[in-house]
Amino acid sequence: MLHVVSPKEPIVKEEFPSETSFLSLYPLAVGEARPFILVLPGGGYEHLASHEGEPIARWLNDLGIHAGVLEYQVGDFEITSLLEDVEHALQWIRQTSHDWLVIPDQVGLIGFSAGGHLASIVSTIGTVKPDLLLLGYPVISFYEPYTHIGSRTHFLGEQPTLEQLQAFSSDRQVTSKTPPTLMWTTANDGAVPVENSLLFAFSLSRERIPFELHVFEEGRHGLGLSEDNHECHQWLNLAETWLQKHGYARARQQITTRLFIAGDSTAAQKGATEKPMTGWGEHLQSYLAPSVHVDNRAVNGRSTKSFIAEGRLADIEKDILAGDYLFIQFGHNDEKKEDPTRYTDPDGDYRQNLIHYIQSARERGGIPVLLTSVSRRRFTANGEPDPLAVGAYPAAMRQVAEETQTPLLDIFEASQQLYRSMGEKESQKLFMHLPEKAHPNYPAGVTDNTHFSDEGAKQVAQLVAEAIRHCAELSALKQRMVEKNPDSGERLAHQLVN
Repeated sequence: MLHVVSPKEPIVKEEFPSETSFLSLYPLAVGEARPFILVLPGGGYEHLASHEGEPIARWLNDLGIHAGVLEYQVGDFEITSLLEDVEHALQWIRQTSHDWLVIPDQVGLIGFSAGGHLASIVSTIGTVKPDLLLLGYPVISFYEPYTHIGSRTHFLGEQPTLEQLQAFSSDRQVTSKTPPTLMWTTANDGAVPVENSLLFAFSLSRERIPFELHVFEEGRHGLGLSEDNHECHQWLNLAETWLQKHGYARARQQITTRLFIAGDSTAAQKGATEKPMTGWGEHLQSYLAPSVHVDNRAVNGRSTKSFIAEGRLADIEKDILAGDYLFIQFGHNDEKKEDPTRYTDPDGDYRQNLIHYIQSARERGGIPVLLTSVSRRRFTANGEPDPLAVGAYPAAMRQVAEETQTPLLDIFEASQQLYRSMGEKESQKLFMHLPEKAHPNYPAGVTDNTHFSDEGAKQVAQLVAEAIRHCAELSALKQRMVEKNPDSGERLAHQLVN
């Protein structure tokens, strides 16, 4: 069953049957009819990768394309029901009357990893097919040695038959009716071998289907927009050119402002092998209008010192323009005295490094913003969040903000208030607390009070958004935020499609 909803509408999934897929819509505010592309995130048919959902839809919006993200059934699902949900979504987009207009013969699909498998299967054997297909590091074959075992197992079970392997290996189902396709992947993808894309390309060539295939030399699986891999980031421009050739993309709407994040793992985008761990920076874009683009440069394990030493601040300096924002959040790794490449004294190098970041942004016309570190989940004997959960670094940052007259978002204090309101036990849900065998990425389980679950990252992103709204010095940015309030009048009518 398909449930169509505005992205601003809160969804309580427990209120719906387990076999429900949710279509979140990201239409353009234009009067003319425009193409539509439906986004299918990856996740091995076990979960859905959020960084392959809404951020991709927003990118398509920038190209002048209506978009939607399908949160399709994962885990325990029936194959026919899953495929029908994707086909119903394509039908709904083409045939249902909306306030925004769609060109009915320009409705495409883009899928990543397992979402790429789902997109390619619908494009080959579906009774309702897209008009165009884009695939990022897709699962294509269910035959060993090239398959992704996790995706195959969740899709077909532990012991698939030869008939099932044949029927649901997309390269073996390509026909003359398969739509034009663009694919990209990396030669050393450790999760989904490059042979998947090569097999599909061979089949497309055999059927004389127009296609492009881009294989980059190096890059981990699950890159999404590839913001942390400059080589693979080229796929966006290549796809834009291809979409223009096929009449989908128009001249890119100018992004007037970028919001860079310089920080550590609490903010950084996570790869497929790290999920469900999530950085709060992955969810910040949903609070901002398309005219503000979040460029998340945060990296796991970095301090103010190592971020500079590795040239990461220098990379931002090359790209930041007048009017852009630089959000600066470090502290967790600056604490690590055992590592001289990262440790900074809170009253010494840490303060000087923060000033370096601030001056770097201001010298280029950018707007620096300091964010105190998100608090670790640590409670004292009396049940209160530990005020020294990130040592003396939040206090030091507050002092630097005051001395340099830099906008400050006190996320340490806000997160401590959140943990206090939830309590010691309930706040575990915000962090990476998984029992043994609960997730294939963490077979031995994990107890981590620093890194966030997807829900925790969403809550912290909300804290950041609320802090922006209450910061008088960021009034210009506040005017370009999206009000995530279902009663604000922006909510689209939702429908159930049987």
